[in-house]
This record gives sequence, structure tokens and C-alpha cells, in this order.
Amino acid sequence: MIALEIFLIIPIFLICAFIVWKFNWSKEAKDERGQKILSLSMQYSIPIFPVGWVLLELYSKHVHEVSFQIYKDFLWILFVLMFIIQGTSIVILKRKGI
Repeated sequence: MIALEIFLIIPIFLICAFIVWKFNWSKEAKDERGQKILSLSMQYSIPIFPVGWVLLELYSKHVHEVSFQIYKDFLWILFVLMFIIQGTSIVILKRKGI
């Protein structure tokens, strides 16, 4: 899992975080089209964290007790996944011309 995280997930996260940061500070994000792209990308990415957290809590309480280390790792994965989905959706929405 560590090798997967280091060589695959972290670089993708860094690229997508850069895309989000770059788009947020660009002039394109300030116009109406850019605001719509930001809004849609956040609609896709923001629900991941609370939904994942609730699913983790339900699993921990009703199926199997989750250790604190697994809990922290899962929340980190949700955070990273949020940025990956937001960055990817920004790229896709820009290419679609929305």
C-alpha cells in the first residue's frame, strides 16, 4: 500500500492540487464560466468527505471496530480523493466548454 501511495496517489494528488490552485487564481476563474466550473467541480468533490466519513463511522460501529491509525489513513485518503476529483473535474469541464 505504501508503494502505491508514494508512486501513484501522491503525484496525482499534487498535480490535481496544482490544477485547482492554478485555476482558482487565474483570470478565467473570475468570469461567469469559471465560476460555473468551480461550482460544478466543488459539487462533485465536496460530498466525498462527509459521505466517506459517515460510511466509516457506520462500518466502525456496526461491522468491525476500526483502529485509530486506519481511521486517520482513511480520512487522509478522503481528503486526497477530494482534491483529485476536483482537479480532474476542472480539467474535464474546461475541455467540455462549460
